[in-house]
Amino acid sequence: MSQNTPRGPIRIGSIVPDFNAETTQGKINFYEQIAGHWAIVFAFPDDFTPVATTELVIFSEMQGEFAKRGVRLFALSTNNTMKKAGDFEPHQNWVRDINEISNAELQFPIISDEDGSISLAFHVLEGKDANAVKSDDGVGDGLAFKSRTVFIIDKEKRFRLIFNYPAAVGLNAAEVLRVVDCLQTAARADVRTPANWIPGGDVVIPPTVSDAEAKKKFPGYMTVKPYLRVYTLPIEATSVEVIKDITEQETEKFLTVDA
Repeated sequence: MSQNTPRGPIRIGSIVPDFNAETTQGKINFYEQIAGHWAIVFAFPDDFTPVATTELVIFSEMQGEFAKRGVRLFALSTNNTMKKAGDFEPHQNWVRDINEISNAELQFPIISDEDGSISLAFHVLEGKDANAVKSDDGVGDGLAFKSRTVFIIDKEKRFRLIFNYPAAVGLNAAEVLRVVDCLQTAARADVRTPANWIPGGDVVIPPTVSDAEAKKKFPGYMTVKPYLRVYTLPIEATSVEVIKDITEQETEKFLTVDA
C-alpha cells in the first residue's frame, strides 16, 4: 500500500490511499487512473449478492451521466464467492450477469481485493476482518462485511463524501449523481448547496464571505438570517454548464482503465 494510506479514521478531506491491483480490465495503479479526474469507488464485500447486483445494474445504466461530469467509476470487491471446486468465481462472471440484467454494458472496472488490504486501507474492513479474507476462507463476520460504502473523490485525490449503506438497503444512484453536481458546483462557484439542491436552485453564500464581498460576487442576494444568505445562481455558473453530451464510445473510452 501507499505511504498515503490514512493512519486514522478516514474523514472528509483525507487523502485517498494509492494502491496497485488487478481488475476486470487488467492491472492498475489507482493514482494513475484518477489523475486529474473526480472518481467514485463503491466497495462491497462479495460478488453475486442480490442488492449489490442491483446497484451495479443502476450504475451501469447511469454511467454516461457520470462520464459527462468527468467522474471515473470503480467497484471494489473482496470476491469471496466460492465455487464447488474451491476456487473463486471470477468477477467477469458477475459482470456478465449484470450485463444480462442491465440495459447497458458495465464499462468501468471491478477492483479485486483478494486479501482485503485495499478495503482495510479505505477502512471498509477492520484488521480482524481483513485477516479473514483468505483464499481458503469465507468472508469474515465483522460488521464491515454487512455494509457497502460509496466514496466520492475530487481531483486533488481527497475524500469529499462518504455514504455507508447497511446490507438491507440499496444505495440511491440518483442521489450519488446529485451530490456530484453539488460538490462540483460548490467548487466552481465558491458557494454551498442547501438541502435538496439541484442545478437551478438557490445556493447558500459561505459565512466566510463578507456582506461587502457578497454584494459584488452575488448581486441581489437575499438575507434570510444574518448567517443565512441565499442567491439564485445562474445555471451557467453551476456544474451543468461544463457537462457536455458524450457518446457511448466516448463514455466507454473514459471509464475503461488506461492501459
